[in-house]
Amino acid sequence: MTRRLSLLVLSFLYVVSAYTYNYLFIDGKSEYAIVVEADAAQSERTAAYEFQSYVKQISGVQLPILSRARAAGNSVYIGYNSELKSRNISRPADEDQTYTYRTIGNDLFIYGGRQHGTMYGVFAFLERELGVRWYTPEFTKVPQTKRFMMKEWNHTESPVIKYRVDYFYQTVKDKAWTAHNLLNANNTISTSKYGQLSACWGIHTFEKLIPPADYFNTHPEYFGVYEGKRSNKTQLCLSNNAMCQELIKNLKKVINERPGFWCYDVSQNDNRFPCECPKCESLVKTYGGQSGALLWFVNKVAAEIKKTHPDIYISTLAYRYTRQAPTSTIKPANNVVIRLCDIECCMAHPLDQCPENKAFLHDLENWKRIAQNITIWDYTTGFHHYLMPFPNFDVLGRNYHFLSKSNVIGILELGSWNAQWSEWSELKQWLIAKLLWNPQQNTDSLVTSFINDYYGKAAPYVRQYYDQCQKLITPESHFTAGIEHDNKLYTNRFISDSAKLLEKALKACRDDETRRRTNRLAAQIYYLQLRRQTTRALTNSARQKLRGIVETDSTIYRERNGNINEL
Repeated sequence: MTRRLSLLVLSFLYVVSAYTYNYLFIDGKSEYAIVVEADAAQSERTAAYEFQSYVKQISGVQLPILSRARAAGNSVYIGYNSELKSRNISRPADEDQTYTYRTIGNDLFIYGGRQHGTMYGVFAFLERELGVRWYTPEFTKVPQTKRFMMKEWNHTESPVIKYRVDYFYQTVKDKAWTAHNLLNANNTISTSKYGQLSACWGIHTFEKLIPPADYFNTHPEYFGVYEGKRSNKTQLCLSNNAMCQELIKNLKKVINERPGFWCYDVSQNDNRFPCECPKCESLVKTYGGQSGALLWFVNKVAAEIKKTHPDIYISTLAYRYTRQAPTSTIKPANNVVIRLCDIECCMAHPLDQCPENKAFLHDLENWKRIAQNITIWDYTTGFHHYLMPFPNFDVLGRNYHFLSKSNVIGILELGSWNAQWSEWSELKQWLIAKLLWNPQQNTDSLVTSFINDYYGKAAPYVRQYYDQCQKLITPESHFTAGIEHDNKLYTNRFISDSAKLLEKALKACRDDETRRRTNRLAAQIYYLQLRRQTTRALTNSARQKLRGIVETDSTIYRERNGNINEL
């Protein structure tokens, strides 16, 4: 009798406590509706529908979407609205990426700028509070729970970097994944139900704006002198005013035919042959180096574009022979963006903590003194061998934090943009997105979350392999984006131990999808074995295993340095 009475009392207290607290949903029911005002932006409406969809996936409860609050019942307000205005809360600017989610009474308010801010707030709430994770375009983690208790929230975040580009083949094309992971920029503009992505038009655009096929035969003087003669394999002749006017005309045509980019690029071709004619050499001397001559030219272009397109920026590269800032008094115009490239830098250590990077830091410091707008073109994989381990995870957040303090308004992380898969690409592209928004997040915690959720029963061995990769980095180890297979970083012991770990990981897989994901990791070691030719027996085994992976997952291997089937 006493036991039965105790159970009744506990049941009563359980019911009372459940309804004393305020729940977004509980046991298949909810007192909440989603409220989106009639003038909401498209991205805000998308966010409202996705909030409804994910709550249903999590709990089985479908919250109604209304255009105004009900007379009775609780509300989730999405977007700035009259309720906030009545509380003297100012409307954010449309382009403001800052988001806020807060409770006032029993109501939840999620709001920010109309373009992206509100949407980011909804996705951040789903991720931070409800546990949704958009790991890859193919895999989203959606937890299941019967109840979710509301709290007293007042959380606001802004991105540390204004323009954030995560340039991998798989994710750059996926607008949903980009939005869910709070990225706002891409290699090309696009408008979707998630709003418009920002983009800068072009790279290495001299040959696009003055195509040699169209101009060299009739105007060889437009092109640079190399070894005593004009060549269509060089840069442009920056001192030629007729060429400059033709380039401006062509650039205006691009702007008018392809509107919507926040800036348009006017930059050197991807070669090391600047014009050597006397007039261009004089520009180099007058303006303090090759970068000064280029900046003199780009400023002229930017001044003309400003007359007809006052809101447009013109970008140019500080790359290879133009990476050093000019030593003269010339400065980039207010509507010029410097795209500083760190391709020569050591990728094993943070930019500001490696002696190999002193020259780059010197250049960055000098550009900071004269440039209002700097973006960074960073490199996050080995471009000669996409499949080889490239253990730079620990430097990512540190670099972003450092660069955010250095007048940097944008970062483009160039990954395997022309191959669908590369080493650790799934983890790396997600991690980059997280850290570009907030570089002070704990990288190790993010990695643990991804590996545990993505690799299932194989996760413990995958994590050990990840740690093995990270242990390759010592104070003495240095590598760039051009790392080769014979680099001393990759020891025979590392290859042997990693192969054993990944074999254990594959044996632990319980389904085909997890096995496919884990095989993509194993391919790193098989590929490395093949390239290094450790022993004939090992090479033959690696070749057989790698070809087996290719046969079942043929989309993943488009190597820049040759057809993998020939190995």
